[in-house]
Amino acid sequence: MIDRATHRTVVTRRLTKDLKAGLEWNAEAREVGLVANWRALPETRTRPAVVFGTSSDRIGTPSGQAYFVTVSKGFTRVAPYVGASYSGYERRVIYPFGVNVSVLPGVSAMVMNDGVHTHLSATYARRNASLTLLLVERKNVGVTLGVTF
Repeated sequence: MIDRATHRTVVTRRLTKDLKAGLEWNAEAREVGLVANWRALPETRTRPAVVFGTSSDRIGTPSGQAYFVTVSKGFTRVAPYVGASYSGYERRVIYPFGVNVSVLPGVSAMVMNDGVHTHLSATYARRNASLTLLLVERKNVGVTLGVTF
């Protein structure tokens, strides 16, 4: 089991078209931290998106904050990404990467490597909600529920 990630609540607010910020409460670890994403460059037909952000450190770490930059580009049904992330827990830069695949309208699958471990996910999304089934480190089952209002 991944103790630190057992119960997590994230509340964010879109401050501008390109900036989201909020708080992440991790009940199991008794910590509250900042989450933020700034889309420095939106994706265009010929250019990838570039996003800077911060959140709790990667799944599996007992503590820490991460600071990252991610480059992503969508191609019809496939959207790969690669990034660099400073791990506050590990005190080093790691290199996450992955790919999201649109399987059906509202259904996607993702293979992601957080710079150390590989995780799998499947998401069912509708206008204001999403449900994701996770396979953390390809062995620990998890579920996330996302709601926008």
